[in-house]
Amino acid sequence: MPRHFMQYGFPVLCWAVMIFAISNISSFPREVQPVFNFDKLAHSVEYAVFGFLLARAFRNSDREKMRKNFRIFAIICAVIYGASDEAHQYFVPRRSASMLDLGSDAVGAMIGQLLYKKKIADKENIHD
Repeated sequence: MPRHFMQYGFPVLCWAVMIFAISNISSFPREVQPVFNFDKLAHSVEYAVFGFLLARAFRNSDREKMRKNFRIFAIICAVIYGASDEAHQYFVPRRSASMLDLGSDAVGAMIGQLLYKKKIADKENIHD
């Protein structure tokens, strides 16, 4: 595999597979659910990492348009993947599709790309 893909694309692919695998696990029945549910926080953190990795991959793309618009591409791809993940969960026993989960995914993706933007801004000493 090309070095560029291994450095930037492979981590995105691995994280997407991990999200899919976790989504494929049936949840606990409602009566066994913990009292304080961290579900939305977990979605946000999961997709913050995904947004960060996507922003990093797009920022280092061979295509100028992707490099210039890496933040919006990261958010759009994460939200599309989140929507497909929610659709997938609809078919998993004891799981359901949720617009609130998708909203948490989107918030996480926005945070992730902002963290990447801050990282490169600090590294390059650029602030806008």
